Amino acid sequence: MKNLFVLIFLSISFTSFSQENYSISNLTSELLVNANSVIVNNSVKIVIDDYNSMTIIEEKTISILNKEGLSDLDAFEFYDKSSTKIRNLRATVFNVLGQKINTFKEKDFTDVSAVGSVSLYSDNRIKYLDYIPASYPVTIKIEKEIKTKNTAFIRAFRPYKNYYQSIKSSSYEIINTSGVELRQFENAYMDNISNLSESKEVIKYSVKNLPAIPREVYSPPLENFTPKVMFSLQTFELEGEKGKFNTWKEFGKWQYDNLLKGLGNLPETTVAKVKSITKNLTSDKEKAEAVYNYVQDNMRYISVQIGIGGWKPISAEEVDEKKYGDCKGLTNYTKALMNAVGIEANYCVVQAGSEIIDISEDFPSMQGNHVILNLPQEGEPDIWLECTSQDIPFNFLGTFTDDRNVLAVKPSGGVIMRTPSYSEEDNHQLTKANILIDKKTIKAKVEITTKGTQYNTHYQLIKENEKVINEHYLSYWDNLKELNILSYEFQNNRDDVIFKEKIDLEAKNYIKIYGNDLILDVNPFNKFQVNLPRYSNKKTPFRVSRGFVDQDEFIFKLDQIILDSELEDIELVSKFGIYRLTFEKVNDNLVVKRYLKLKKNNYKKSDYSGFVDFFSKISRFDSTKISLKIT
Repeated sequence: MKNLFVLIFLSISFTSFSQENYSISNLTSELLVNANSVIVNNSVKIVIDDYNSMTIIEEKTISILNKEGLSDLDAFEFYDKSSTKIRNLRATVFNVLGQKINTFKEKDFTDVSAVGSVSLYSDNRIKYLDYIPASYPVTIKIEKEIKTKNTAFIRAFRPYKNYYQSIKSSSYEIINTSGVELRQFENAYMDNISNLSESKEVIKYSVKNLPAIPREVYSPPLENFTPKVMFSLQTFELEGEKGKFNTWKEFGKWQYDNLLKGLGNLPETTVAKVKSITKNLTSDKEKAEAVYNYVQDNMRYISVQIGIGGWKPISAEEVDEKKYGDCKGLTNYTKALMNAVGIEANYCVVQAGSEIIDISEDFPSMQGNHVILNLPQEGEPDIWLECTSQDIPFNFLGTFTDDRNVLAVKPSGGVIMRTPSYSEEDNHQLTKANILIDKKTIKAKVEITTKGTQYNTHYQLIKENEKVINEHYLSYWDNLKELNILSYEFQNNRDDVIFKEKIDLEAKNYIKIYGNDLILDVNPFNKFQVNLPRYSNKKTPFRVSRGFVDQDEFIFKLDQIILDSELEDIELVSKFGIYRLTFEKVNDNLVVKRYLKLKKNNYKKSDYSGFVDFFSKISRFDSTKISLKIT
């Protein structure tokens, strides 16, 4: 940052040679604080002249301050042969002084299939700017004009798109001359936004000088606490299908009738096959699991986001023939198989990702980026299926689609539902170790059992090679400086969603020896080593989206070794969770038990210092050492 200010100073000296609008010197120091990039100006104009005719014109000038800011450029555009055309696409690059150093026209953008070589989606393409600056800062102006028949999705006004990005100026305008009603929804974070709308047909928003927001630990998704305005036409077109809705029920009904109906037919041979697979099974749950396993064993997933390949899935027959599909195709295919054996299934649209973002229940509109399957169960919790994975267990969603609102698309209409959330106890890890002390070395048999979202971060080890597995444990137990993995064994219980790891190992120089005295660190295998930063002025709210419970039991064999310390149990109880560390002498063994529960919750900014203190105390307790003596 110091070098950046030097460059700014130099640029001021050469203003007579620079293009003033694009010089870094025009950025105030407030815009540079915590920023990897600055939106100098982002102007979006959307013209809707019919229910199936929309033009999007955008000019965005962005100053990229460093390598990390390059990912904020967004210099790309999707198009296809039928509904979306690129009318203008160009980029102009300016150096730190604001002097033009390069120009890229549409023909200079790289043009590729949006989904590789998959023939089913050959019409869907993307043009992107393949450019890496020779030095930073650099300013790039992107100009786009897109003409599309798809009016179901209207771009929202969201000034903040990325953490570490400030905004000098951002404006948004919709001119609606279609005669169709345009609905809009403002969230609760519009304090700094100017609404300059002139009428129902001309809607304008603008904002200036928004500082960059740093991504602090446990920060929620940006759109959960920054300005956002959503829009939706009452009458629209999507992939050639005309629709009209005001409610989720109406929208879901339209989706079912126009995007799903008629696409569930299967070859008779496939119907006979799944009926044969399930004929001796008595419950719907058993049948559903057999069908799900059939899909995992026989179909391959291809990545096509819901907004790229259109919202309409390919038919179940085509998936059956090709043996692959995207999330829409595979979910619709699995739904068809379930129906073939008499099981009700709902196609559900979701905003997927490790960050939990809801489909907005308050504003019916085109939302979501992924599709999953819901199986209603009378008198029992519903079954939820991720149809794109070939290894994720039956009725387990993991962190990709858990705990959020989804739109279930039913024949009777759309219904907002919520996917399962995992409690702290669900997200459980149990670590047991039998440990032999041999001079400075410990030799141990360790067993780790994980469930819930903790299963989600462990189970794929079973697919890795020896090199990757060894690297994993060297990183996982990085407190053991001379670690040698002697052997390992994995058990993946997909039925109960439990993953078990058995590891034999030795760690040299773990014990400190001073004459006949030994110093033992009582927690070798699950140290909580999270050092949270302290913020003098916290910028964002924070939340623990997924809590967990860790339980540990370490049994140290003390042959010819006696305790030389008083053992005092430790307990820490907080609004953020619970920590316990207990000791027990059992014959010639020292049994150390550890319990940590981190609670899921949304917290106030003012809670953060207490949260840091909680973590700091746990880290300190996890470094507890005791004195032993050789007999």
